Amino acid sequence: MKTQIKKIHGTFAAILTVVIILILAVPNLYAAKNKDLILVLDTSLSMTGYGGKSIMSRVKKSLPRFIDQLEEDDSITFITFDTDVKVYPRIVIEDESNRDVIKKYISMVEAKGKWTYTMRMIRTVFATAQKLEDEYPDRERVIVVLTDALDDPPPWQGGAHFNIKSIAEKYSGKEWFIHFVSLGNLKQNEKVAEITRQVKENVSDYTSLIETRDGTEKGISEDLSREMNTMIEEKRESERMFFTRPWFIAILVILFILVIIYFLKKLAELKVRGKLEYWNNELLEPYVEEFNLTTTNSKSVFIGRGVGNHLNIRDFDVRKPVVISADRESGEVKCTVSMTGEDSIEFKNREPGKFLQDGDIFKVANYTFKYYEE
Repeated sequence: MKTQIKKIHGTFAAILTVVIILILAVPNLYAAKNKDLILVLDTSLSMTGYGGKSIMSRVKKSLPRFIDQLEEDDSITFITFDTDVKVYPRIVIEDESNRDVIKKYISMVEAKGKWTYTMRMIRTVFATAQKLEDEYPDRERVIVVLTDALDDPPPWQGGAHFNIKSIAEKYSGKEWFIHFVSLGNLKQNEKVAEITRQVKENVSDYTSLIETRDGTEKGISEDLSREMNTMIEEKRESERMFFTRPWFIAILVILFILVIIYFLKKLAELKVRGKLEYWNNELLEPYVEEFNLTTTNSKSVFIGRGVGNHLNIRDFDVRKPVVISADRESGEVKCTVSMTGEDSIEFKNREPGKFLQDGDIFKVANYTFKYYEE
């Protein structure tokens, strides 16, 4: 009986341990990674706007709110481009002062560049992302390019127009999150859309276009943030192995509960069955009495002297009770007999065995018992 209980407890413990480990480990295993954000801003003259509407002023007003939504320990590498490309120092967000540094960088830039050297910008940005990936492999790379889509390289840079194929092989298959924020008119949006398509097909599947038709501030502080977080979450979900997915954990918990119910049911079925005849073997003509073990509805039946026993025999000369317990053998419920005191059990009809058999006769102190199976 004790062995059976130990096995059941061991099974419970093993299953429970697996469930707890999975529940605790999965959130940590797939916890959100911090981001290395590369924030790229077009500072060419075309960003001054058209029709009296300044694109740059709206962008500079909107970006601080976007930056405020970044998480602690994210980093920002600010890059501007026009005729040339300028890369600012990488800033890790540890407190508000770090955010203020980035906001200061943004507030100081002006749209004064005569040319829009898109190809140089792309090369620089991808090289920066690659360097960050090499140095911080456990973080996500996020690239945000804010531009009005004019690809107008300096005339002295012959053949310098945007051509993704010239760098596609070097960066093909990257899992960077690349977001192009289109700040121009409808015609310019189409150009950004084409650049986005080429980057998506040749560099990273995680590439998207955010248009600002509903306003620059909404496009940057709301639409961009939402798209960035959604894409990261979708990638994380796609990378989950089946045994770490929430539905699998739920199934495992349900199975665990069913196993518990099964074992509890089995334990509930584990009851002592049969009957005993017993008599005082010190008397010349003892009176044989009978006790129905089954009616106790118990896994263990105690036979001794005193109120706490199932079968109370007043003249039974023992200090510790005899215990008849239910156990299993090949799926069948059988009974064992044991003692915890100094007295011993002496079988009269056969050599002692693990389980009681129908008709077994055993002697304990001044009493003899005969067991009948039900």
